[in-house]
Amino acid sequence: MTKRRSQNTHNSRRNRQSLTASGWLKPQCWQISKTEAAEALRMPVKHIVKVYPKQHQVIVVYLNKKGQKCSSFFSYRLFARWQQEAIAAIASCRNQQILAPLEVIVQYDLEHFKYPVAIADAIWEALLNHISRVTRGLRLSKQCA
Repeated sequence: MTKRRSQNTHNSRRNRQSLTASGWLKPQCWQISKTEAAEALRMPVKHIVKVYPKQHQVIVVYLNKKGQKCSSFFSYRLFARWQQEAIAAIASCRNQQILAPLEVIVQYDLEHFKYPVAIADAIWEALLNHISRVTRGLRLSKQCA
């Protein structure tokens, strides 16, 4: 993953927030299915008993190898839904004024939280591509003015 720094990344540490704390993503509102949980946790769907979304993590009740019910907290960042929603948030930014703060937040999130490599790379790539599109659009609009 290539690091990108903008003029806005020198903000003080106390102003830096995660995607959830900043309000860009609200995973507690998502309806995570048993299938999504099974894919994220790499277990058969039949072993997933219940999925409970919470503000910063999801509780999954599942059956262990002995068939007993277990429950544990898991990061939303393990789920494909996190990737989809993060990329959708990036794509929703139509100008640099909105995209620049999100860029700082995404960079902070990727640096401070554990992500599966494929999900982190996909989000970072989507961010870089969208920055390029917005910047290109800005240059074109200035040329036409």
